[in-house]
Amino acid sequence: MGLLKKYFPIDPGAPPPLTATITRRVRFEEVDMLRIVWHGRYPSYFEDGRIASGDRYGLSYRQFIDHGVLAPIVQMQIDYKAPLIFDEEITIAATLHWNDAVRLDYSYLISGADGRVAASGCTVQLLTDPQGGLMLTHPEWIAAFREKWRRGILAP
Repeated sequence: MGLLKKYFPIDPGAPPPLTATITRRVRFEEVDMLRIVWHGRYPSYFEDGRIASGDRYGLSYRQFIDHGVLAPIVQMQIDYKAPLIFDEEITIAATLHWNDAVRLDYSYLISGADGRVAASGCTVQLLTDPQGGLMLTHPEWIAAFREKWRRGILAP
């Protein structure tokens, strides 16, 4: 299976996943007594990736807020591979995977300055209304996004 696992099954009829990357430096506040990134910081790295993805493909947090849609994380997995250190430049890749359900499936790959895999993981987010009620169909603006994705208008 190799170093990286597949977090979501590949549907042969689905459009290709959408990946966005961001590069940033490890801040001093993110390291622990061992001088490596504290394991609890990785969820915020995943969020950096989701923000980059939303900005690139038109599915930003601002749009969720403006449309009254919440997307709470209901599942998260992090697989740690190698430590990151203070001031190291890291690359975070967030990949949105197609799913016919009313949810967002993201996988992540965090790489160190030398290209080594530091961590990988995934999150699942359900879509709800502001009161927390589960949405059973995609809101119109997300349905329009998905149609562009399906038609190949959004470049992976």
